[in-house]
Order: sequence, then C-alpha cells, then structure tokens
Amino acid sequence: MWVVRFIRKDGKPDEEYFYPTFSDAEYHRRLFENDSSDLYERIEVVEL
Repeated sequence: MWVVRFIRKDGKPDEEYFYPTFSDAEYHRRLFENDSSDLYERIEVVEL
C-alpha cells in the first residue's frame, strides 16, 4: 500500500491519498509537479 501525502503550508491537516501500487501513487504525485498554488510544502510518496 502506498500513500501520497500533501504536506500543507497553511497548518490545515495534511491530505493523504491511498493507492495499491507505487505506479498509481507516483502518477498522482506527478500531476502536481508544476503546481503553482503554493499550498504545499512538499508532496511525499510513502510505502505503508
């Protein structure tokens, strides 16, 4: 199981999205590579 974790800058709870495979999780993370919203400190892909 893999989780994509969006670490927020504004102090609100982190957002977590769960995926069965690394490739699914990595696909989701890549969608935000050029994110200009400045909402997130970082985005992690972590194996559980």
